[in-house]
Amino acid sequence: MNGSTLRVAKQKILIKNVELFSAPGQQTDISVSDGVVTGIGDTVTKEAENIIDAGGGLLLPGLNDHHVHLTSYAASLNSVCCGPPSIVSEEQLAYVLNKQSGNYWLRGTEFHESVLEDLDRAWLDKNAPERPIRIQHRSGRLWIFNSLGLEIIQSAARMLKPHERNQLNSNNGRLYDVDEILSRITRTEGPPIDIASKKLAALGITGINDMTPTNDPNVWNWLSNLQESGDLLQKVRLSGLPSLTKIQSRSSRITLGETKVHLHDSCLPDFGELVEIINISHKSNRGIAVHCVTETELVFTLAAFKTAGTIPGDRIEHASMIPPTLIEQLFELNLGVVTQPNFIFERGDNYIEDIPEEEHPFLYRCKTLLDAGIPVAFGTDLPFGNPSPWVAVKSATNRRTKSGSHLGNQECISLTLALQKFLGELSNPFEPRSIEQYHAADFCLLDAPWAFLNSNLSDGNVRMTIRDGEIIYDREEEKPH
Repeated sequence: MNGSTLRVAKQKILIKNVELFSAPGQQTDISVSDGVVTGIGDTVTKEAENIIDAGGGLLLPGLNDHHVHLTSYAASLNSVCCGPPSIVSEEQLAYVLNKQSGNYWLRGTEFHESVLEDLDRAWLDKNAPERPIRIQHRSGRLWIFNSLGLEIIQSAARMLKPHERNQLNSNNGRLYDVDEILSRITRTEGPPIDIASKKLAALGITGINDMTPTNDPNVWNWLSNLQESGDLLQKVRLSGLPSLTKIQSRSSRITLGETKVHLHDSCLPDFGELVEIINISHKSNRGIAVHCVTETELVFTLAAFKTAGTIPGDRIEHASMIPPTLIEQLFELNLGVVTQPNFIFERGDNYIEDIPEEEHPFLYRCKTLLDAGIPVAFGTDLPFGNPSPWVAVKSATNRRTKSGSHLGNQECISLTLALQKFLGELSNPFEPRSIEQYHAADFCLLDAPWAFLNSNLSDGNVRMTIRDGEIIYDREEEKPH
């Protein structure tokens, strides 16, 4: 697809014979002009440059993924998968690394210790090709380098401050929490954001909240320029560092998100420092989003919020593990949860093996939180999770792992409710949008009515994606001619 052929600004569109998510079983017409819905049913404007016959297909508001890492996702498209389910053994890892051609950086992703418990510099030097190699653990925290790769980054690090150089010193080639430094000294050109954005559009996604904790004004300006050039098709809510608070936006398509705090229970920050970050953000009327994947991190975060107080927009990211004793605290603090049920499908078999059985019900909760009055929205955590929101939706409804095992059946929710978790505004992820007159024309058009999709829904059903009245994905345009 050539994106420039689809992006027709201020085009008048008439979508005929469409079924709205809010009115299943009924067909109507929708008119769009200047990027907004101008009519529904009897109020449609018949004049249009582009008439689309939906054939009874379901029309959803455009999907918003409320937790992504766009740059990492784009970079992963030029990377080699080094973990489950594609790679499950030491022999397979050695094979996939050695079959890659080229002499410069070989970048691997999705590594997990179930493949090889002690992957390090020595193993890569012995078993992988003689070229610079860096492999990322699926948690996103750890990079593993061979000797050639380590030499390159340590040489490039001579320009850095001493404390940053020290972070790149490692006898075994294993480096933790150095993403921001590595991006500065290894990236000679930007990752293929245009390709990543088109892939997201093909999934029905019109908006993303990028939750990368190192996002700063430079990232804001870069993404703004990509939007203006047409390489970035989605609306973006950018969360990240406190320095983003003073940014001046020049476009309604990129907006300020939460201050992102990324906790690690092995090295938690000073408690007073976290409270101060919350207070500073709140003084600017900016919410806080805290990464919590362990019980320890969640307990620490809830204590900090109890001390500092909360404001609308404060939220917990992932909430991977929530024991019953903490649910009431989440409710009392008026905190929302943005979680990823796709990990039940993607990593559930590992959870069953690695996590005590009595803790299985605490994983990536949905229904229990909703029943307790706690707002919940979904993100995919791409590229650390599958980028398809449809995988997350299905996983939320059946709680099955890849092997077919059930994990936390009590957390299953209905398909309708699961879809709504991707339909919230970027600025208010917990309240689902509907298609209404005078609202932005952000749509995901599916190729069948709800009665069929209710039992057969997948990303293959996405026929067209429209953002602000512009067609950013058309399946027909993708077919070979």
